[in-house]
Amino acid sequence: MNKKFLAVVIPAVLFAGNVSAAEIYSGENGSAEFSGSLRAKLTKSPDSDVKLDDGSSRAAVSALYKVNDNFDVLAALEFSVASEFKNRYSYIGATGDWGKVTIGKQYLTADDLWGVDNSYFFGGSHIVEGAVSGGKHDSSVRYSYEGNSFYVDASYALPEDGDNAEVAELFGRVSVAGFDITAGVSKAEKNNPEQKDVESRDDTGKLVKTTYPESKFEDLYRSIWVERTFGDLYVGAQYSASDIERNNGTEELNRTGYALAFSYGLNDKASVYGAYEYSDFETKGFKISDKTEGEADVLYVGSVYKFNSYFRVYGEVAYVDGTTSLGVSNDKNDLQVAPATSFDSEMMYAIGARVYW
Repeated sequence: MNKKFLAVVIPAVLFAGNVSAAEIYSGENGSAEFSGSLRAKLTKSPDSDVKLDDGSSRAAVSALYKVNDNFDVLAALEFSVASEFKNRYSYIGATGDWGKVTIGKQYLTADDLWGVDNSYFFGGSHIVEGAVSGGKHDSSVRYSYEGNSFYVDASYALPEDGDNAEVAELFGRVSVAGFDITAGVSKAEKNNPEQKDVESRDDTGKLVKTTYPESKFEDLYRSIWVERTFGDLYVGAQYSASDIERNNGTEELNRTGYALAFSYGLNDKASVYGAYEYSDFETKGFKISDKTEGEADVLYVGSVYKFNSYFRVYGEVAYVDGTTSLGVSNDKNDLQVAPATSFDSEMMYAIGARVYW
């Protein structure tokens, strides 16, 4: 990639002033594009006032450079333009008939494929992954290959002297009789430094302080989901499970999640969607909100209207009941729920809009 290419790309990204699809460089052997989305959302939950914010608005630049007939090099950078200017991912790689490989800061396979979740706001509580891996990693290698009726995707993330989690993931998808079946497994390990005077309460409610020696957390995550379309109707179901334990055997957290989701196209522009999600947890050696086990139900319905490929509006309502274990962090719909959060048959509402380019 020559200096002329960089001289064209960088100013175009930094000073682009319009929100339309933009090919910012095109040459005989390469091209670059500037894309992104601006988002606004209005949310209401029982214990808080109405909130208006810009969600996770973002912008990205990507480049593809042809080396030969079966080998292209690529690069991608995405950054947040919401509350602060922050790098979301940045990686380089190569692609061809043999597949695609990327290296750098990127979403790992399990988090990127995610699963059955049609929501814009409140879904994804059943997908119990990422607690140790983080879902996104600063130093990772990812390979994917798509055939006529199957897809393979694998990631490996480096521990970097214990600063990050070491992660290995493998997922695959096959198409059988109109059904898309995806399954995979993720193994993540992360060093945990010594923790002194950690406060908790014993079975009698007395406050106690515990010192935990240096240890390692291990998370084994697995999931399978099935999807099928029947004309304008989409139906999907998913099962996921996560077993987290400290390697000295003092603590364990076992979680499972289930979901059944649908979407239906009313016409070329409008559709409705919804899902029921169930998740539960069981602990050993510690408590979450004074509980060793718990469960949560989420039922949401929504509608989206796409004026064109660049602009859409949507609304969603959810019924939530139960207790979360490690909380929910869903980059797909901006949902963030703190650990040990309890809901008592509560209703939540949201509307939003997105402009893409």
